[in-house]
Amino acid sequence: MLSSIFEPASIAVVGASNNEAKWGGRIFKNILSGFKGAAYPVNPKEKEVKGVVSYPSVLDIPDKVEMAVIAIPAQFVLSAVEECGEKGVRGLVVISAGFSETGSAGAELEQKLIDIVKKYGMRMIGPNALGIVNEPVSLNASVIGRLPSKGPISFITQSGTLGLALAEWTIDMGLGLCKIISTGNKANVDDVDLLEYLNNDPSTGVIAMYAEGIKRGREFLESARCIKKPIIAIKTGRSKRGAKAVFSHTGSIAGSDEIYSAAFRQAGILRVDTIDEVFDAALAFSCQPLPRGNNVAIISNGGGASIVATDECEKHGINIVDLSEETKEKIKKAMPEFASSSNPIDTAGTSSYEVYLDVMKALLIDPDVDSLIVIYVHTLMSNAIPPAEAVVEIKRKCPKPIITCWMGGKGTEEGVEILKSGCLPNYSVPERAVKALAALIRHRDFLKTVKARGGAHE
Repeated sequence: MLSSIFEPASIAVVGASNNEAKWGGRIFKNILSGFKGAAYPVNPKEKEVKGVVSYPSVLDIPDKVEMAVIAIPAQFVLSAVEECGEKGVRGLVVISAGFSETGSAGAELEQKLIDIVKKYGMRMIGPNALGIVNEPVSLNASVIGRLPSKGPISFITQSGTLGLALAEWTIDMGLGLCKIISTGNKANVDDVDLLEYLNNDPSTGVIAMYAEGIKRGREFLESARCIKKPIIAIKTGRSKRGAKAVFSHTGSIAGSDEIYSAAFRQAGILRVDTIDEVFDAALAFSCQPLPRGNNVAIISNGGGASIVATDECEKHGINIVDLSEETKEKIKKAMPEFASSSNPIDTAGTSSYEVYLDVMKALLIDPDVDSLIVIYVHTLMSNAIPPAEAVVEIKRKCPKPIITCWMGGKGTEEGVEILKSGCLPNYSVPERAVKALAALIRHRDFLKTVKARGGAHE
């Protein structure tokens, strides 16, 4: 049923406008920019919107309408949704605010909205949402300015404006996204529905979530347990003041933070603390395999950076593996005499293609090494491109996860672009690289234990 929302053959925008400062105007423009199906503007005050004939009501549209976006003041929403039901619309995205997030009067209005949706058997995202994006069908039914690049990450966000900012940020980063879903008040379609839909969606490989409160908590956790795709979540409202702010924002009850953390762990949801970590982990999942074990090797041309990474690994329970004598001998042959062949490997400032390639080969052949963190620290005397080319070359033949960290900002750009083109997750500091690897390991551990016992769905 949610396919009527995410993969509709036709869309009506109630509140479409030639004024792009209005949400209906912006959304209709975005839909026209890529959507291949039929798009109909609905606005009794406009004869045409963006060159397309406008209709006073969805009931006046001569053709079938599968999905409708509602972007009009709250007091007019109920009658518009009633007309959508009469028309046979199957899916709704209600952008309009002024419902349960505003207090008791708004909650009463929201209940009436839910009743109409149920009466006609429709499914609804919102109200108080900012729309949805489905990149595989070039659908941008949101206020986000552009479609993201193709990728396996689907992002569910309860906060509209934050979700908008994050989506724009990930697009700027070049991070591939599949779907962006602004849930709003979750009056009809909630996280359980979305998890079940995304679990069966072949274009979604990773699920990222920003949640303020969870409805149907038990069903949500059961759904998460039965999904093998990684789910990464940031759950806000940790503090008492934060929980209060959550309620006034979307009308959600935040709940005990400790209970959420414990429940998320049991369900295999990777709860992270910061927005950076959500997308850092999602990036790693989107382009790297899971490690077979907990042993990591680190290579860096700067000793300080490798020590930072080592400390962070210890904090997250990742083992800095002791290398075999055979592996050490191979590394010694590949590096300058004064460089260290113990893990973490310090090339003592050397960052040539040959040194990085030969050291990585020696490490990845070692059966005790499950994953690799490759660090490059930029200086005026070094070049970020050769080591990046070496990593991309080795990755083509390597079944083990490789996480990279090209440090130094200006001067690393070309190297970073090479890493991106090779589908390698790159991070600006060692701590972020380690946390991303830790997420891969945590998910691997969960699949081996809880989900294996519980009979998780493929």
